[in-house]
Amino acid sequence: MSSILVFCRDCGKQIASSQTRDGRCVECQVRRSVADLRDEHARLWRKRERYRTQNANVEQIGRQIGRVEDRMAQRIKELVPNDREAVDLLKRELEAARGQRYTIRGV
Repeated sequence: MSSILVFCRDCGKQIASSQTRDGRCVECQVRRSVADLRDEHARLWRKRERYRTQNANVEQIGRQIGRVEDRMAQRIKELVPNDREAVDLLKRELEAARGQRYTIRGV
């Protein structure tokens, strides 16, 4: 069975229409669904670094970061039925979150 090729609304990548939802590819769906958690991960990471420089206890913040990563994994798992692809997307999102933690954002 063949499907129609369409362009992703966000990234412009050409994908099969059977793999889209709301005109978005799986990667863009995942990126949009975990955007708030990625921001939270970056905020907690910066907080942990700030506390670490003051020699404060950072165990609790580390556990919070772990919980955020678990929630990211759960959201990705809900969107992506293939386990291998879900793991790849989780790794990609965690790398993006780790890269984002040093980005200074304007208010």
